[in-house]
Amino acid sequence: MKQALHIAFAAALAATATANADAISEVASKAGTALAGISEEEAALPDAWQGKIALGFDTASGNTDKDAANFRVEARKLQGDWVVLSTTDGAWEQTKVDGKDCDTESNVKSELNVKRRLGGFFVYGHVAAAHDGVAGVKYRVAEGAGIGTFLADTETFKFSVEAGLSYVQEKLDGAASDDYLAWRLAERADWVPDFANGVSFFEAADILADFDESDRWNANAEAGIDIPMFAGLSTTLKGSLVHNHMPAEGKEKTDRRLTAQIGWNF
Repeated sequence: MKQALHIAFAAALAATATANADAISEVASKAGTALAGISEEEAALPDAWQGKIALGFDTASGNTDKDAANFRVEARKLQGDWVVLSTTDGAWEQTKVDGKDCDTESNVKSELNVKRRLGGFFVYGHVAAAHDGVAGVKYRVAEGAGIGTFLADTETFKFSVEAGLSYVQEKLDGAASDDYLAWRLAERADWVPDFANGVSFFEAADILADFDESDRWNANAEAGIDIPMFAGLSTTLKGSLVHNHMPAEGKEKTDRRLTAQIGWNF
């Protein structure tokens, strides 16, 4: 079963790459990236880098009680029918377990999602890499591809869904490294209401599940608000949830985090 799925996954990647070879070459030559959820009118805008650098603090409960410094780096750029979003989130924290101080831990997660519009649908490629010292995840890397669509795509509200296959490599504390083929579902919504003077709301979620072992799946979800300030600065408040259904030895399945950040938009 796993061998057949690996073959199917490789064939899907090859088909996607072949169908979009010319466009991929064009994007690579122009170093193009873009924000997910743009409209056709926005696709005609001049190429221009956009992004955000943010710093903040958060509190969390689950495997530990902790206070942490955190950061986010986001980069995006429009390139024709291509939609690309790259993000890196991280935190450094001094934790307590059972009331005892532990060494400082670090968490970092980077993602790259590339979409290409094809009529009312899009094909995508997705790469994610994560390390979570608190949850006992030494590393988890997933590379995948699939299809999706925008269920809503207006100037003020965008909602996309996507589904595909991913190849996952991971190592958890107390376990040997492993790799497996997984199915992936994801969605994202962005809302910028006309009455809110630039305030925007967002939410996103995804799930990654092993084809062969039904108990091995991971889910992520976040929701928040971004409030503009002055001189390109903004405040972001968000809540996030990470669930590892088969966690590392001695760890809880679910971690929750509340985050506040001040960022510079460019």
